[in-house]
Amino acid sequence: MNNKGLYILLFFVFGALGLRAQETNSRLILNPMDSISRFRHSSFNSQFDTTFYSQFETRETVSLQDDSVKLIRQLKREERALARANFKPDPNKSLWLALTFPGAGQIYNRKYWKLPIIYGGAMGVAYAVSYYGGHYNDYMKGYRDYLDADPKTNYHLELIPQGYPESSAGNYVKNRVNSYRRYRDIFIVVGVAVYALSVIDAYVDAQLADFDVSTDLSMKVRPKLDVELHTGKPTAGCQMQIYF
Repeated sequence: MNNKGLYILLFFVFGALGLRAQETNSRLILNPMDSISRFRHSSFNSQFDTTFYSQFETRETVSLQDDSVKLIRQLKREERALARANFKPDPNKSLWLALTFPGAGQIYNRKYWKLPIIYGGAMGVAYAVSYYGGHYNDYMKGYRDYLDADPKTNYHLELIPQGYPESSAGNYVKNRVNSYRRYRDIFIVVGVAVYALSVIDAYVDAQLADFDVSTDLSMKVRPKLDVELHTGKPTAGCQMQIYF
């Protein structure tokens, strides 16, 4: 009986000790979670979350702004390309620009490859007019000196070739005057023609800006056999077909 009571007492003692150890272990397991919970609600964690999300939102905003800028630039490039592709010049505006300044009509029509031709022709004409005009003025001055019969004015003698007889100096200088004047006048006419052609080209080019030149524009010539209407005799001929 005493042993039985002793066993019961030891059972309750060890049971109580076991429950206390289990409670202690539960506290040890739950304590880290409580620490994390307290960390989450602490002021440091609140400041950390605010800073992190603020930086994240800032990076997102900057990224969106960069994407928007790139998209706007791309749209502008496409808009300019579309405007260039659909550009149709106004013939009247092109005409007035060409009349105002040579080559301006071609620039407006966006035919830049024609500018070297126009300006090259204009520069060539200007050089020729200056060259022949300068010689014309020199020989004209010598011819005047020859006509005034003043022995002090003998510029015409400086214009004749060496060994040329002085008695024929007047005819020589006069022929040179006529020759250089003729060439000067010819190149003045050529200059006017270059200017007129640049104006006509600018106007016609603007008029034909939307002219459709497709691959179907062609002409075919082929033999043809036919029957004469009145006699019924077969006849041979040529047939021409134009596709447009």
